[in-house]
Amino acid sequence: MLIFCLVSKAGAQTLNPEFEDFNPIQKNSFDDSFEITPPLSDSDGEFTFTSSNPLVATISGSTVQIIHPGETTITAIQAASGDFFSGSISTTLTVEHIFVTNAFGATIDSGNSYVDINGKKGGALGLSIYGEKKRIRFNDGLSMETASTSAYQIKQDYPESEDGYYWIAHPTINAGEPFRIYADMTTDGGGWTLILCNVGYSGWTDSNAILRNQDSPGLSANYSIIAWADVIKKSASGFQYMLEASARNRWGGIFTANQEYTFVKTDNSQTDITRNISFDSYAYSLANSNSLQPRMPWRSTHNNAFVSTDNGSGNWWGTLVTSHSNWRTAPWMSTEHPRPTVILYWVR
Repeated sequence: MLIFCLVSKAGAQTLNPEFEDFNPIQKNSFDDSFEITPPLSDSDGEFTFTSSNPLVATISGSTVQIIHPGETTITAIQAASGDFFSGSISTTLTVEHIFVTNAFGATIDSGNSYVDINGKKGGALGLSIYGEKKRIRFNDGLSMETASTSAYQIKQDYPESEDGYYWIAHPTINAGEPFRIYADMTTDGGGWTLILCNVGYSGWTDSNAILRNQDSPGLSANYSIIAWADVIKKSASGFQYMLEASARNRWGGIFTANQEYTFVKTDNSQTDITRNISFDSYAYSLANSNSLQPRMPWRSTHNNAFVSTDNGSGNWWGTLVTSHSNWRTAPWMSTEHPRPTVILYWVR
């Protein structure tokens, strides 16, 4: 006797989910973070959410944090489940400007000169013209909760920012956790993130020359976050770096990298550099190895010159970091300024 069995293919997805009630959202620039209500769906698949414009709003899980006025597309993506394929639906989030009272008693469009809840100019919280306490600033870098991406970005968003300590964050650094930096918000328009402070040769190595005491930024102790500079710089090319020795705005200058250069290069080839501003007068050419050279600092090992602008031939003036005990910090300029008390390296 022959027995025939019909076998169904379990788990086959044959339907597209249908969505309802995912309507446009209106908020203002002071509103707190909020939870997205998922659209109605005939599938029970799990939802994830994205924002097309993180400068307006970001999303973590289903929580939306408002960043700036503007418009962004919120997309709800539903995972496949049972008989249903995955699917998606989008709506818009519009964040409106709102008026605040500024430091001069005038009503302005949520600008940078408002008065905070303590009557002080600046800060993350402020008062609306109706006396409501509202979160105004989300990326001013003044706290971990309001971390930005660089000193340069903070200066663009809040031009009144002053020299000092700020918080920034990036997904590839510290698993995205905010970290503290020191920023120069004054020199040549400001927006500089400190990536190296060398106050003495002791303890430097090839590895920690690019990442040392990264939780303790400042101008008076050995410190390096050179390893993170490539994600802090404002652009792939056309970014700038600044070098100083012994004092602020002395014995160095401001330089532009004209190509997609890296701060952790291990050869001396990055020479398409423009010196925009010179701090003091010193020899400066590829033909002169007795000073800084028009070359982006690179990772070297000869003579324990761990970060240097030299050409690698053995004459290692223009060095930022060494462990060689003959030098207070590192060999800088043979005639003009050989042994500086501090060497500072910045990026924007």
